[in-house]
Amino acid sequence: MKGYDLYTDLLLTPWEASLGSKIQIDTIDEKTQIYIPQGIQTGEKIKIPNKGYKTAQGERGDLYAEVKIMIPKKLTPEEKAIFEQLNNISKFNPRNNKNK
Repeated sequence: MKGYDLYTDLLLTPWEASLGSKIQIDTIDEKTQIYIPQGIQTGEKIKIPNKGYKTAQGERGDLYAEVKIMIPKKLTPEEKAIFEQLNNISKFNPRNNKNK
């Protein structure tokens, strides 16, 4: 019998999600480094094999981390300037069906 799967939220910054990155997350018994692919979206799940709960026989399930992109509530003046610059140069519009 396979172990039991676990589920967790994976909180990312907009730049981690946009650029892709390697981050460290806590699993049930250790820290594990995972790769975040460039352009990942809120709601997508990353499967981390064999990091779930063990059965009595020692079989492990998987860990599923659901992406949640977090926006800072307060920006420094420099962060605000960078976001304003990105707003002025970016052609991306999530409400445009061509970008989905």
